[in-house]
Amino acid sequence: MNKNYLFIGLLASAGLLVSFSGKESIQTVKNFSTNFHLLNQAGSPGGRTGAPGDATCTQCHSGTVQSGSGFNLVTLTSGGNPVTEYLPSTTYQVTVSMSTNNAKNGFEIVALNPSNTMAGTFAITDGTHTKTIVSGGKTRVTHKLAGTSLTSWSFNWTSPATNVGTVTFYLATNQTNSNSDDTGDVIRTSQHLFGSQAGIEEEASKVETRIGYQASTNSLNIQLDSKVDGSVFVNVVDLSGKSVFTENMGTVSSGESAFSVRLDRELNSGVYLVNVSVDNNMTMKRVFISK
Repeated sequence: MNKNYLFIGLLASAGLLVSFSGKESIQTVKNFSTNFHLLNQAGSPGGRTGAPGDATCTQCHSGTVQSGSGFNLVTLTSGGNPVTEYLPSTTYQVTVSMSTNNAKNGFEIVALNPSNTMAGTFAITDGTHTKTIVSGGKTRVTHKLAGTSLTSWSFNWTSPATNVGTVTFYLATNQTNSNSDDTGDVIRTSQHLFGSQAGIEEEASKVETRIGYQASTNSLNIQLDSKVDGSVFVNVVDLSGKSVFTENMGTVSSGESAFSVRLDRELNSGVYLVNVSVDNNMTMKRVFISK
């Protein structure tokens, strides 16, 4: 008898669902979206960095992805000193920061080798504001609820035990408008490249560059002689170790080529380290930017 009552009750519930108006159904979906957004205040669900195989934060927040170049900053330090290349089996402090004083923010970052698998390991040093999360078999770092009031977060990264070539930190940030909804937030993604000190000479032999700065157009003029085909990335790092500009230049074939990269106007005059990588083979030049 009880089973029959249960079956009748389920049928009645199904009938109520079918009787909902279209407007009510839309409202239900909207409420789910808002609640999902509120849950993400405690950190990204993972897999939202824009790295190969990842989605972006727009999976949960409306809007389009913007470039984080010059806005998203990643710094590696060792003993308080900034570095632009890593040594194998070495622990570095990573600082992720956003160029804003916005009241509520979030981030997710992952480190990948040229094969797009995990490069090294993360360790949380500030459990109040940050945490690790695993998605797609890769460990990432993201904010916690208490960390949304910050614009800068720090944690440790231990480099791979051997030289794996250039390591790319894929970073997505969310500059929110605190409206408790999934609208109006600004999502920015960026890539920050760090070569291996152990393999820098070998990589430099594959890629040679001459780089000059042209003040009239605020651009880097790059002449490239590459022995390999592949994607070209330009990464500009200031002397404090911050990755302040990154640009994907597309692909090139082996041989000589030339291109120009327009920089962000916010960059101040000074000496910068310009990293150019082709198929994850990186070379570095010091360039003086004078405005």
